[in-house]
Amino acid sequence: MMELDRPHGTRRRHQEALSRARRRRRKRRRARLRRVRVLRALRTARFWVRAGIALTSLACVAFWSKFAFVYDIPGYAAQGRLTGISAYVTVKPWWFGPPVFNLKAYGTLPGDRFSTTNPYAVMVAKLGRYDAVVLEPRFVWVKPR
Repeated sequence: MMELDRPHGTRRRHQEALSRARRRRRKRRRARLRRVRVLRALRTARFWVRAGIALTSLACVAFWSKFAFVYDIPGYAAQGRLTGISAYVTVKPWWFGPPVFNLKAYGTLPGDRFSTTNPYAVMVAKLGRYDAVVLEPRFVWVKPR
């Protein structure tokens, strides 16, 4: 009669059932904690990825706004402060102009009507208002020839 009063029969079976229930609860709790840790790690990773992208974007805008990269300096333009330099980064005297200058592209072309004149003067004339990157460079970084 006593065995019928308990849902699992004997005391030992009842204790085993309680132990199984405890293990299930503990297993579920650990699984929930693992999920929470993974979600926290994902949120943290997302934050740092977004922060990195924002900082990189800010650095790109800062470079574009105030610095210029000048490369492919032709031989006739390698005079004065540009002697022995193949590329450099300079501070622009203006804000938000073009950030990259290929000086060979500003030189004289074969068959150009300016080809008989001084090629350095032609290059400076073609640079127009951006001629300060060649005439008055304020070097930040220099790559020697």
